[in-house]
Formats: sequence, structure tokens, C-alpha cells
Amino acid sequence: MSLHIVGGLLIKRFGKTGIRSVNLLRFRLAQEFLLKYNVIGSCDWKFHSIPIISPVILTMSSTLQVNKRPSQLDKPATVPHTRVDDELELDNMFSMGKRLGQGSFGIVREAVDISSGKKWAVKAVNKEKAGSSAVKLLEREVSILKRVNHEHIIHLEQVFETSKKMYLVMELCEHGELANLLKVQHHFKEEEVTPIIRDLASAISYLHKNDIVHRDLKLENILVHRNEESGDLHIKVTDFGLSVVKDGVGHENMMQQFCGTPIYMPPEIVDNKTYSQQCDVWAMGVIAYYLLTGSPPFKARDEESLYDYIKKGDIDFQGEHIRDCSASAHECIQGMLKVDPAHRLTASEVLDHHWITGVQNGSANVLVLMKKWKDELNEDGEDDTGHSSSTEQEISESPDEGQQPKNNKSELKSQNNLSKSIVVREQVPSQL
Repeated sequence: MSLHIVGGLLIKRFGKTGIRSVNLLRFRLAQEFLLKYNVIGSCDWKFHSIPIISPVILTMSSTLQVNKRPSQLDKPATVPHTRVDDELELDNMFSMGKRLGQGSFGIVREAVDISSGKKWAVKAVNKEKAGSSAVKLLEREVSILKRVNHEHIIHLEQVFETSKKMYLVMELCEHGELANLLKVQHHFKEEEVTPIIRDLASAISYLHKNDIVHRDLKLENILVHRNEESGDLHIKVTDFGLSVVKDGVGHENMMQQFCGTPIYMPPEIVDNKTYSQQCDVWAMGVIAYYLLTGSPPFKARDEESLYDYIKKGDIDFQGEHIRDCSASAHECIQGMLKVDPAHRLTASEVLDHHWITGVQNGSANVLVLMKKWKDELNEDGEDDTGHSSSTEQEISESPDEGQQPKNNKSELKSQNNLSKSIVVREQVPSQL
């Protein structure tokens, strides 16, 4: 993506939504904008002087982030993938314990490594029962888990495979799914949600920097574990069956497959449009709201009505629990749930948001920053040439539309049918 400053400094953004532009007066004011929001020196900006065509062209990386954090792309250790002729060989390696979860095609058990005494979660999938499509999803999950290494993504230790089954030896999260924890607590306090979203944003930012899009983020796919040293609870992202590895950025790498879980789907997916990694950020916003209130931000009795509410994007911040949360919490959630993905916060921007960092001068989406900066200039009524700035083209926000109805028991009950992933996939829970 490029920002071109031409003549009177017209900034253009090239992406799937086309060209967005705003007159930014003159170059010295553009510099003021960049310096004010601490962009120069923290992002991949390159300045090219083209005197005849334009004073300057700014070229940046596909995702502009203010106060960009250092990369976490640590090279993962090699994950052994061993073929075994007899399943009984595993009995000599692991002592199988209690069942953690069970699905149509397999089972997850707690297991103890006999040689080291360390506890693991062993996921066993019957390839014959699963069928070719589910096996492909499983192989995709294994492939992605082998290439990632992050403290808030589930760790795959090793894989064993027979002609009939595949065994994934994974990190054990003794507190199970975040969804189950929410059922017990009904809702979380804001000070409990903030570190969860911080961990989640860190993991998703890492994936996106690796061109990996999860595509099925939800409470059931987030596991909870306790840090052995500090005793603090932390989360681990799991279940990469629907995840995809892109070939980079740009329109040609947008995704089209309709998949995910209805109540976590962003407007661009339910509207059958191409979409990007920003679908994960929308799901993060749904998760944050869900944890704070005990219910999702968009609710309906049926799928079609749910999709209508999602496309409108109206969020109720006056309901029980959520109305008492901080303004910064509302702002961050609103930023993650922008209907237009171009205006939605990125995962890295969420990580730098003042709700997460506690620093009040946290960053925002660059398009929002440019609009805010331009509005501040417009308060004077004129640009630095003495001409009115009213002809400047606004960076549009999503239009306000009708509101969805209030919560009721029948609506909440209907969520059971709207919280399942839409694809034929392996029916084995990650860990319960």
C-alpha cells in the first residue's frame, strides 16, 4: 500500500476498498502529522523525491502501525513427526489419564510422559472415520502449529502417526476452554478482561506478521493455563483447522471462503465479500464484549437476522456490566468492531491501545488519526494558504443504522446454534 502526496499533498490509500483520499495541506503539515503521532522512526516509511510529479511519495508496509512493536517472529524448534507401526508403542511412551474431551472422530486425553514425568494433552484422531476433508483440516493445523512459536499459542511438542490414526502431543492447559470459565463466572471484570485481550492481541499480531489468519477465533478455541512462576492465568490460542497461510498482502491475497462461527463473523464475511486478516480482529472485539457482559454483541433468533445485525454493526454499551466499563474499553472494542475493515484496528494497534497499555496517549488506526488531525486543522477554518479547507474529502466512517433489539432469554438460547463453526471439520475439541 502507498500513500502518495501530490501537489497539494493528496494522500491516497490503495486497497481492496479502492482509493481513499484527503487533502493534507502542505508537506510541512504532513510532517507535523507524522511527528505528532510518532509515526516517523517507528514505521517503515520511505521518502522519494519526485520534483516534477509530486514533492514526495511515502511508501509504507501493508499495515501501518504507530509505535510499532519489535517483531516476535522467533524461529520455532523442529517438531518431530514420527511414523509408528503399532499403537502399542505409544503405551511405552505415555501413561494415558483422564479424558479432556471427545468428538465424532477422536478423543483428547491427559497424558504423562513416562521418561520425564511431564504432563501433556494427547489428541488422537481416527483418520478413517474423519474422512479426507477433515484429515486435510487436521494436516493444515499440524502444519501451522509446526511453524509457530509464541507464548500465547498452543505448543505442539510432537506428532505420531499410524496408518489409521494421528496423535498430537500438545501443551496441557489445565483450566480448559475460556468458554467454560465464562459459563462458571457469567462475566469477567474489566481488570480481568484486559490481560486476556492483551495476550490474545499479542498472539494474533504474531500470526498476522507471519501471514497466518486464524479465521475461527472464539471462546471455545482459547485455552486457559496458569503460569508456574507467577501464578497468573494466561490464554493460549488453539484449533488452527480453519487457518490459512497467505502469500503476502494485496488484493490478490484476499480470502473468499465462507467459514468461521456465525456470532464471531465480521460483516465482510457474512456479506460474501473478500476479506483479510482483519476478520480476526473483529472476532477479538466480539470476545472482549462477550467476556465483559456474558453475551455476544450481536444476537438473534436465526442466522439471517444475526447477519443483518452484524452488517449494521450497532453496539450496545448501555447494557448491564458494559456500561460501567471505562471509556477506553468502549473505544477499543468499538475500534475492533468497525464495520469497514479498513477503519478497524489491527491486532498490533489493539496491543498498543491505551486500554491495554494503560498509557493514555496510545495509538489509533492511521485513517482515524489522519481524520482527527485534519479536523483539528479545520477548527481554524482555513488551511495555511488562506483558502477554506471545506473541499477536503472526508475519510468516511461506517454509517449509523438501526439498532438491534435488547437481550431476552429466547435470543440467548438461540446462540447455541450460532456458535458452531460453519464447515465440515474435525469434530474433536481442543481441550476441555
